[in-house]
Amino acid sequence: MSDLETIEQTLKSVNRQADPARWSKLMNMKGVALTEKGLYREAESAFISVLYVDDVPLKCKALINFAKTNFLKKDTTKAIELINRVFELVKANKKLPLNLYLGYAHLVKGQISYAMSNEKQAMGDFMKAEFFFESTNDIRGVGLSCLEIARIHIKSKNLTTAWNFLRKAENFLNKLGEEEKLGVAVCKGIALYYSGKEQEAMAFLRDEVYGAREDFGKGLYLIDDILDVYLDMHSRMSQYQQALM
Repeated sequence: MSDLETIEQTLKSVNRQADPARWSKLMNMKGVALTEKGLYREAESAFISVLYVDDVPLKCKALINFAKTNFLKKDTTKAIELINRVFELVKANKKLPLNLYLGYAHLVKGQISYAMSNEKQAMGDFMKAEFFFESTNDIRGVGLSCLEIARIHIKSKNLTTAWNFLRKAENFLNKLGEEEKLGVAVCKGIALYYSGKEQEAMAFLRDEVYGAREDFGKGLYLIDDILDVYLDMHSRMSQYQQALM
């Protein structure tokens, strides 16, 4: 049984009126699962149903996930609108510990700005995301924000700074698993490539990356596109969705 099927089965046993908190949490999880399957319209309906709850942290989660869904369906205007609602919600509830959600909100907003070729704005949001993740000791968040910061420095050929953030990303993400290690390896390979070490880069990518993601090694993507492809497919969805379920 898939995650979505499990959630659907559980929802059948939960009464929305009698246990609205549990029902809303399950609907948020359902929205994430639907988004992962590319069922964006159904996912949006699930997230909208969560926005009526009084639970501020859960509402923040749903808004960020809702924004992420719109980002993936290329509706950046709606995605930014939803992220701004997170900022407003946090501002109106200053006494609650919501820095983790500020971290993810800035991470998603930075990704939106990067996709719109506004790298200056993206860098600002990624730096803020790193700050908020640091303040909440969120290992995955720090690692992912550092990868995003490194990507911008790599593309700008600011390689010394890029390597500093890559080392920090590696320090955090290598503690989490193979998927996270792959992200660091992708960044390292591309940084080597931009450093003028093409042969070393190709050997590194062959040994550390292509075995895990065969499509990267089969000429489907140019070497300088691999980093964007990896981060589009992974950090924006799979790597941090669990934190917002």
